[in-house]
Amino acid sequence: MTELISPVAEDAPCVAVYRELRDGVSRASAQIGYGYNLYPAAGVTHRFLHRALAVSARAGRLHEYGTAHDANDRALAATLAGAYLGLDLDGEQIVFTAGATEGIGLVTRWLAACDAGLLLPAPCYYAFEQTPRRWGGTVLGRYRHDGTVHPTGATASHTALVEIFPNGVTGTLYTPPSQRADFRLVDVVFLAGGTGSQPHQVTHRVRATLAGRVTDTAVLMTPSKDLCVPGIRPGLLISGCASLIGAVRDDIFDRTASASPLAGQLVLLYLAVLLLAEAAHERDARSFGRRYEWIARQYARHEVETVPSEADCRAIVDHLDAMSRHFADAFDLLTKHADDLLETGAHLRPVSGYSLLPRLIADLDHPDESVAWVNAVGRQFQLKINPHLLFGGTKESWHALSPGPPRIRVNLSVPHDNLLTTLSLLREAHCGVELPQHRTEAA
Repeated sequence: MTELISPVAEDAPCVAVYRELRDGVSRASAQIGYGYNLYPAAGVTHRFLHRALAVSARAGRLHEYGTAHDANDRALAATLAGAYLGLDLDGEQIVFTAGATEGIGLVTRWLAACDAGLLLPAPCYYAFEQTPRRWGGTVLGRYRHDGTVHPTGATASHTALVEIFPNGVTGTLYTPPSQRADFRLVDVVFLAGGTGSQPHQVTHRVRATLAGRVTDTAVLMTPSKDLCVPGIRPGLLISGCASLIGAVRDDIFDRTASASPLAGQLVLLYLAVLLLAEAAHERDARSFGRRYEWIARQYARHEVETVPSEADCRAIVDHLDAMSRHFADAFDLLTKHADDLLETGAHLRPVSGYSLLPRLIADLDHPDESVAWVNAVGRQFQLKINPHLLFGGTKESWHALSPGPPRIRVNLSVPHDNLLTTLSLLREAHCGVELPQHRTEAA
């Protein structure tokens, strides 16, 4: 019998680099640049999930592929997200996804079918590179924080601009390139964790970017990072493009038939909390109560039973404020203890979220040197380092857009003693790492 073998696309360069970086490195190694939020979730969030699960079981949502409650959840999400983003939405423009990663895959797969090439920020999440590669999509170019583009030389019938608010790795807001785009994918990564006089500047920037437009736009949001529940994978995809939404629904139906009702409930909680967080930071102390009353009326109007109480919402907002202070304190510790290891300065402080990407102080000017150095540190000091090369792009594009020593991800959500421990490991490695002549495969 002839063996069937499918043609498999090569990994995106950033995925291939990952294999090089981790070759022979113990899985039990410490890490300085985790890709998820390690700040503990609020106890109120856990209790809300327990209640949402009980309500879903009582309503029969756990033994049916779909019920009328699904449409109610989507309609409420359209109302809350529309109020938050400044968009006029309805439930047919809402899809709950298994995190933003699934949303990225669904949208970029559709864009590939439309022959719409991507303009990607550098850095970006690997799925923006890997999914188009698997489905025959095109990356037209990659751009850095000031909008400068490194073109790939590829062509496509249409252009799709990907904007990330804030950049999920650097924690900063980018200036988009000046090229005209036929479609926009707006990925809203972090909304909590902002400090200083403008804790909601990401929200304001997203609203200004969308400017009420949704027919040529897809918006992705996820509570996973802000609410500290990455394992549950809730996500929200919003678009007024009927072709995209139809393709997405067909794709999800092919694979899963229905989504977990808990994902939708957590998205709704997130949207309510985001609206209330803004009200909590207004000068008028009555703003929070008025906003909550409006939200509660929307839950009732759309017949969604698991409305969070005002006290619970206040507790979650307070928890997010405490998380912001934790991130800010970690940034200050990093500045105090790492100025001989990493680039420091106020310009690196994330506008929201826990991630930043400072330069490593090392004589490493070429990407291949950086890969060898990071791998040697992992092998010899059991410390995983995540350089910029992991986050999209190619060695060539990174060398063009960000020449010089590598940038490495730092996660501010870890416990402060953990941050100081990994900085000590990095200091030891910085002084004593030896680059081997030959590397062998991990056992």
